[in-house]
Amino acid sequence: MTKLEFILKQLAKTNKKNYENYVVTRIWHILDDLDIKFITQQYVTRDDGRYALTDMYFPQFHLHVEVDELHHENDVNIKSDKIREQDIIHSTGHEIHRVKVVNGIEEIHRQVQSIVEHIQALRLQMGEDFVPWDIEKEVSPQTYIDLGYIDLKDNVAFHRSFEACNCFGYNWRALMRGGAKHPIEEGVTIWFPKLYPNTEWDNSISSDGMIIREKHIDPVRAIEHINDHIDSGIHKRIVFARVKGPLGDIMYRFKGVFRLDIAKTREEGNLHWVKYSDVVKTYAPLGRN
Repeated sequence: MTKLEFILKQLAKTNKKNYENYVVTRIWHILDDLDIKFITQQYVTRDDGRYALTDMYFPQFHLHVEVDELHHENDVNIKSDKIREQDIIHSTGHEIHRVKVVNGIEEIHRQVQSIVEHIQALRLQMGEDFVPWDIEKEVSPQTYIDLGYIDLKDNVAFHRSFEACNCFGYNWRALMRGGAKHPIEEGVTIWFPKLYPNTEWDNSISSDGMIIREKHIDPVRAIEHINDHIDSGIHKRIVFARVKGPLGDIMYRFKGVFRLDIAKTREEGNLHWVKYSDVVKTYAPLGRN
């Protein structure tokens, strides 16, 4: 995927939101810097497990932009936005800048210019610590091996499942299974589920991303599957869900680290996985093939 393709897909997310589209595109075009990456509709996990989507996010600066339209101006939404903003700041430590679009185009331009100048100043302050956006490195396992971890907030996804496995000690060139045993950590599986009903499985993830339910559509096999997993003692999973990428291609997106809740599993009749971490440690290859 090229930078142009990525940028077009990000801007397309705002096409049906006129004010948001205007603000986002104006910020991007005034910045005019292909070393800077931005994401629209950025997923952010709050401390209570709920999630939020911010309108525009600059990951190199940990800076979010929110566009406040007229419906944000009533007392209820002002209070709700303030709580949401504080939740995001508390859970991430990121900056949030708001653009109010209710006072005319000149005021929108003034606010946008202020944000652009702030981002440019942050880049200068970072000096040699600023890492230019490299779209190829983003999907390279080596990037995350060097970093030492993968974090949910970074929206990490790989084109092929074996690339995700290679972040944890493998050195593979292919993988034809739906998962792999962690080569270093005991009792851990690297899992690549389809989190939607498909040919044999009825899997789902909760709206807050905290719970995954896994169930075989055949009742007999479903019970066998549950018993096998409880008896195995392998009750932790690093999850990379099979999703459509920005260009409609298949990718494997990091969803967090989950632990099997045995009591809930028995109660519900499906494997009940609960997220306990947004961050997972990575490892250099062990030379295995």
